[in-house]
Amino acid sequence: MKNAIVIQHVGFEDAGHLAPLLRERGYRITTYHPPADEVWSIDPLHVDLLIILGGPMSANDHVHDPSIADELRLATVIAERGTPLLGICLGAQIIALALGGSVAPMPAREIGMAPVRLTDAGLDSCLRHLANGQPVLHWHGESIGLPPRAERLAETDACPVQAFRRGTRILGLQFHPETDLLRLHEWTGGHAGEVRESGVEAEALLETGRRQADPMHELCRRVLGEWLDGLPA
Repeated sequence: MKNAIVIQHVGFEDAGHLAPLLRERGYRITTYHPPADEVWSIDPLHVDLLIILGGPMSANDHVHDPSIADELRLATVIAERGTPLLGICLGAQIIALALGGSVAPMPAREIGMAPVRLTDAGLDSCLRHLANGQPVLHWHGESIGLPPRAERLAETDACPVQAFRRGTRILGLQFHPETDLLRLHEWTGGHAGEVRESGVEAEALLETGRRQADPMHELCRRVLGEWLDGLPA
């Protein structure tokens, strides 16, 4: 059985719809919750797939946060070994730094349901399923400077790098296809301060989430399922 290591920073920002996709493909999932769980103890030799999920901290916190520094070192080693690597939101930002890219604050947070625009490379990737304008969940306040040799896959007006890949084994997504939108109330409650500061109408976002829950579930299966199926056996 293949080992999928998931790094989860916030209780409600879990693997969501991604977890059953992994199990269907024969992965054993082990989840680490830093800082309580020590990321430095993960042996890269026993990782077949590393997934780093989202969280409210910054990837740039590695300069003073030992757990983020450990994640950055692990992502660097995993990438160098050619082991498949998936990052979502904060996870994508950590991967970007590991590959030599950058992360910087945005003028304003991007929170809500909205589509992304695909680049030519995006149309030729697993993100092609987003080409019809299906809204996805955005919840981030920092943007990525594209790493060397990486391809930009998607953008929005507020964020020019919504997704990137390097080769077929590394994928970074700023948005959240994995999220069960029927649990979006956990996000608006857990990140209530960000919601208020961003001027987002929580009830309107929750209603949109309820309407988009089933399409988002299916989209996750198509996008991330296709990416997983393209990894080496």
